[in-house]
Amino acid sequence: KLLAFRKRDGRSISVAEMSKGTRFQLYLSLRLAGYRQYSANGKTIPFIADDIMETFDNTRTAAALKLLKEVSLQGQALYFTHHEHVLDLAKDICVDSVMIHKILN
Repeated sequence: KLLAFRKRDGRSISVAEMSKGTRFQLYLSLRLAGYRQYSANGKTIPFIADDIMETFDNTRTAAALKLLKEVSLQGQALYFTHHEHVLDLAKDICVDSVMIHKILN
């Protein structure tokens, strides 16, 4: 059973008690930690995520994009989204190291 420590009241809560946004942030952090551990052994694979930031505010989205930029320095980070504000943040954070491909219907 996975528990998280809630700073505001000092109690541990289960994943089921977390909001959707908090769960998404937890899962992203666990995936990124696993990726870092895997790539530390000199192995690289693409890190692929699909709209996992949909429930993040802009501050958390920016922090997550900075982490994905770090991943891209070791290998390749692919992020799929339909949220324009995420694209704008990615352009600001990653500057020239981001490639955006728009898929049209």
